[in-house]
Amino acid sequence: MRHLKARTKLNMTASHRKALFRNLANALFEHERIKTTNPKAMELRRVAERLITLAKRNDTHTMRLAFAFLRDKEMVKKLFADIGPRYTDISGGYTRVVKIGRRKGDAAPMAIIELTQRKEEEKEKRAEGKKTKEKKPKAAKKKEVKPREEKAKEEKPKKEAKPRKAKAKETEAEAGGKKPRPRKAKKTESEGTEA
Repeated sequence: MRHLKARTKLNMTASHRKALFRNLANALFEHERIKTTNPKAMELRRVAERLITLAKRNDTHTMRLAFAFLRDKEMVKKLFADIGPRYTDISGGYTRVVKIGRRKGDAAPMAIIELTQRKEEEKEKRAEGKKTKEKKPKAAKKKEVKPREEKAKEEKPKKEAKPRKAKAKETEAEAGGKKPRPRKAKKTESEGTEA
């Protein structure tokens, strides 16, 4: 019986699944936004939210518990120093999963999982980037405007398309003048030995 075994197996062994979520959680805390398949994102949300809840408590015991899962000192430092304090006022809902359609190769459902409160510095950098990327007004070239009548005269007349049946008849007539070449008969073994 599978009482209280609510997690999806994702067609992996337990050790493979644990390693997968360790790597995905490290990537999520490092980049604060990652793209993965939808089932993995839904399961990663459970793992990440538990780790962020540990980071909100911010004591030695919770640090050790987080390190036991993540196995990366830099990510644990970032989790407890930077990510945990962002969510002190909130009790849950630290991540969001946004579905983005299907992957081109195998049509797997894809999703983006991200932290709901991302760094303000990143938002400021993006805003600055957008300001610098704004198009500068270029000197507009003056184009001569021609009336429609002159444009129509300049255009070349188009060739009339022949109907398909007429084309087929022409090709048959052309082919009828040429006779197909006769095939050469294959030599049998007896003919080759007589000569």
